Amino acid sequence: MKIFFAALLLIFFSLFQQCFAASKYSQDFIRHFSVCQGYKESKYNVAYNSQDTYEIKGYAPDGSGKCIYVETNSWQRGTYVTTCMFSQKQQEEYFRAMLNPDIKTSVTIKGMAFVDAHENAVYLKYYNNPKVCRTVRL
Repeated sequence: MKIFFAALLLIFFSLFQQCFAASKYSQDFIRHFSVCQGYKESKYNVAYNSQDTYEIKGYAPDGSGKCIYVETNSWQRGTYVTTCMFSQKQQEEYFRAMLNPDIKTSVTIKGMAFVDAHENAVYLKYYNNPKVCRTVRL
């Protein structure tokens, strides 16, 4: 019985790690994002030949309770900085998407249904909402 339980526990942890492995974020980033605690990481994105930086700035100083997230993408077409101000509900939704990044989901973006991997779809939903995210080119 102990061997069965140990094997089951091992399978659970390997599946749990695979959830994080498919995300564009590290386990540390996801953990910090869940509580909106300052954290920064950079990665080279092979698909776009770009250097990407993901940063959690913490809660907005205006007392709104919004979590500030900044994503910087530097590639051959320039540097783009996207700043998102997630409400608690939006932050929780994106956090859940980070935990299950590859599950197919459908979101509505500007009145049209969009189907993609959960993490991508939820991010794009907010990325395309100027009340949540804004992008500038440097």
